[in-house]
Amino acid sequence: MRRRASAPQFLAKGKVSRPASWLIRVFALLVIAVPSLIVTSPGYVAFADKLPDPMQVTSDIPEDTLVYASDNKTLLADLHPPGYQAYYEPLSDMGTFLPEAVISIEDRNFYSEPGIDPQGIVRAATVDLKSHSPVEGASTITQQLIKLRLVGNDATIDRKMREALLAFEVERRYTKDQILEWYLNSVFFANTAWGSAAASKIYFHKQTKDLDLAQASMLAGVIRGPTIYNPLVDWTSAKNRQKTVLDAMIRDDKITAADAARAFAEDISPPAHMFMPANQPAAPAFVRYVTGLLISQFGQDETYTGGLRVVTTLNPTLQDIGQRVVSQNIKALSWRNITQGALVSIDPTTGAIVAMVGSANPNAYGGQYNLAVWPPRNPGSSMKIYTYTAAIASGKYTMTTPIADSRFSYREPGSTEVYSPRNYDGRYHGTCQLQACMGNSLNIPAVKVELGIGVSAVVTMARKMGAPPYVPHGVDSNGFPIYTNDDPLNTYGPSLTLGGYGETPLQMATGASVLATQGLLRQPYAIEYVSKRDQLVYYHQFDAGKRVLDPRVAFIMEQIMSNDNNRAMIFGRGSLLTLPGRHVGVKTGTSDSFADAWTVGYTPHLVTAVWGGNADWRRKMTQGSDSYYIAVPMWHNFMQKALDALGMRDEWYSQPAGLIVQKCRGGIAYYLPGTHC
Repeated sequence: MRRRASAPQFLAKGKVSRPASWLIRVFALLVIAVPSLIVTSPGYVAFADKLPDPMQVTSDIPEDTLVYASDNKTLLADLHPPGYQAYYEPLSDMGTFLPEAVISIEDRNFYSEPGIDPQGIVRAATVDLKSHSPVEGASTITQQLIKLRLVGNDATIDRKMREALLAFEVERRYTKDQILEWYLNSVFFANTAWGSAAASKIYFHKQTKDLDLAQASMLAGVIRGPTIYNPLVDWTSAKNRQKTVLDAMIRDDKITAADAARAFAEDISPPAHMFMPANQPAAPAFVRYVTGLLISQFGQDETYTGGLRVVTTLNPTLQDIGQRVVSQNIKALSWRNITQGALVSIDPTTGAIVAMVGSANPNAYGGQYNLAVWPPRNPGSSMKIYTYTAAIASGKYTMTTPIADSRFSYREPGSTEVYSPRNYDGRYHGTCQLQACMGNSLNIPAVKVELGIGVSAVVTMARKMGAPPYVPHGVDSNGFPIYTNDDPLNTYGPSLTLGGYGETPLQMATGASVLATQGLLRQPYAIEYVSKRDQLVYYHQFDAGKRVLDPRVAFIMEQIMSNDNNRAMIFGRGSLLTLPGRHVGVKTGTSDSFADAWTVGYTPHLVTAVWGGNADWRRKMTQGSDSYYIAVPMWHNFMQKALDALGMRDEWYSQPAGLIVQKCRGGIAYYLPGTHC
């Protein structure tokens, strides 16, 4: 290894210290040592009563919270306050290089002294006097620990007295290894790194035990002056200090001169071998979602400094697929004046959120938000899922009920406003069966069915299935829109079935999951368990599901939504709404102003909702940018790749008991008793 020519061999001298510094140190030693030996002195007792509890030295230090994917290996995020990173590790996990280097440079007599080092104080005073600068420190590791955890850093005789007295007491109560462990976990290594584990991770992307001699000696040198010896700020001073550490280790017979020479010559310079602090979370939108859940359960301080270890539901493979699919598709469609997209995928058998893409482009407008969970957007015709589910459940309609797709207007009683829905293509298609009306996403029949069962029935069904539609109520004092989803049922109008009231991708995935479970609602969740110092503090209990829908109704909807013939008139056969070799239920949705494009679909083990548009709803996509061109390709690509990654073959649902099956109007159909053809 070549030696860096820029690194001088010796430490440059600092400013001249006051000539009386050694006298002050000797005086301080006398003031500290004499009363502490005469423990019966009333003055000493009075002074000792004001001391901090020495047992507080064992208290937990603030520690980062680490958020992992479902594999408990993939680190998604490191949560910590600005400028502070710390991870506790036992002394036994630190290896030998860093502890030995720190002892040599900071307190060579650590294992033989009683908490303070009288010889060290005299030696430091002598060295300082000769050099006319504060070259040598006098505090032991125990005293430094006391300063870090109990008494602070005030430059006063009183603080030094308290520090020394507490050092004696801490040495009496605890072992040297315990003290060294606490110290190495508490000391500042610059660049946001508090403690050995953080320093090893930040500077070298390693565990402490894996540091080599060059790396360990560099870190040990930072402790005395995190500003002066910061290698990312002043490389020359840091290298000089590293040599001082290596010389100290030679002096203490911990390494040979040859070892030191090799270590000093090793290139550990930034940026190739030494790194800056970095915290680029994977799946940032999901991490923000999880962080919000942690704060609501554990509080702000515990979330960021409690040392929690959080294992989430996120499948890293599926998340990567989802992010790539959304980002690449939105980029390819930029000519359609679209900048953002979002995706949520749920395992309906548990409710686990396995993928959450909050934005397609973090640098585009709205990229800093989690569009998968907020704000609600117009779901377009994907809202018809709840309309037709409510219609089948009501018993007033069946999958083969004929519905006229013809000119239609509606006026609420007492209102002068006339509502006249139009189909997407502006045409009328005659009479069609309910299943075809849904599959081809015809608007006029959907509104007729909605009014036939009552708008309130659709609202109620959406709420039961976990997708309560949002009602806008202006803006707050900061200009942010206000939404509520618990408004009286008579608040909603007939535009509900066409997406007139907002939904989020998370809600739409939740609603579709009820069909995927044949009627069971499992609330989506993102955290599997949380531990702290190897103690479990939270775990998600399996949700058996709440029965919100008759399984027979769910099965009928599954047949409607998976039958490619039902959408052939508008979408053709074998379109992107099918997954080759697999059954899948799916519904599209496009707002009439081309502000939002949706696709929601499911299999028994995977439910996915995809949205595309612009974060600012006032910015519209180009004319004709409906869901088939925007959201469907994202949904199709994700589902196909995700199911392949999961190893899921074709699977579908068995017919539940209590259904009537008969041929009616040209095909086999399924009916609730009393509603058959």
